[in-house]
Amino acid sequence: MEIYSDDDYNPKSKRSAITVISVIIALFQFPYVFLESSFHSLVFCWLSLLLLLFFQIFIYTRFGMNFLKNRVFSQSVVLSYVMIAFIMLILNLVILDSKKFSDPNFYMFIFLIISLVCGILTGLFFSDKGNLFSKDNIKIRNNEIELRKLEFFSVLTLKRMPFLRAPLRKLQNITTILAAFIGTGGAGIGMGIAEMLKRSDVLAPDMSVHAVLFFSLGIPVLFTFGILMYSTMTYLFEWRKLVASIDKEYGEHKIIFNSKKKSYKKIKEIMAESGSNANG
Repeated sequence: MEIYSDDDYNPKSKRSAITVISVIIALFQFPYVFLESSFHSLVFCWLSLLLLLFFQIFIYTRFGMNFLKNRVFSQSVVLSYVMIAFIMLILNLVILDSKKFSDPNFYMFIFLIISLVCGILTGLFFSDKGNLFSKDNIKIRNNEIELRKLEFFSVLTLKRMPFLRAPLRKLQNITTILAAFIGTGGAGIGMGIAEMLKRSDVLAPDMSVHAVLFFSLGIPVLFTFGILMYSTMTYLFEWRKLVASIDKEYGEHKIIFNSKKKSYKKIKEIMAESGSNANG
């Protein structure tokens, strides 16, 4: 239960933002389901579109609004949802021209899935759960959880490869490091794979240009999203474990959002002046 917040978090505004993003992606997805294509291509396109539709229906229900009010839970899920929506869009653009399970488009589709899985495994390798809830961002007092900052990517670390710290010490954020490293080389890797397939006659000379283009761009994007999704879901899982342990010990938990890093004494004074434990 949230008892204090020093910002103007509005679930309805968050819902509107999600809708705008979903509509934009859906506008790209919608025409594909009516194209003349193979059964497996159309099935994947329909699944992508239905994902957007069902999530939109959900957030406009009473349960969806309660979900959005749970700030930590909803923001981590929504962040993953947006990444998944973009992943599905890229995969659609590659598999759309696939006629059978053994054609070039389907091979590129599989390579993209492998890139996503490799990203998740990389996130697992470059992770340390001890970094998740630092004392600077979260403080626990009995059944009260004071959150100063939501760091969904704080699990990522270079501890397992400390020799990378020196050349990258000027880059403070591990996600910036990964994006710079992957973004500069990933597209080249994708183009290299496409060129290799073409030279080996797996890709036909008349291969769809847009499929090869999105395949080349999709390699680094899906790899990066795999890393970020692992970090986000790890944060959510550990957060739910923390809340469950507090609920088990005290019967309930209370959340204080203190992004401006006010003193605990000041927060208590504000709450006392408000005459209740409502949001500040």
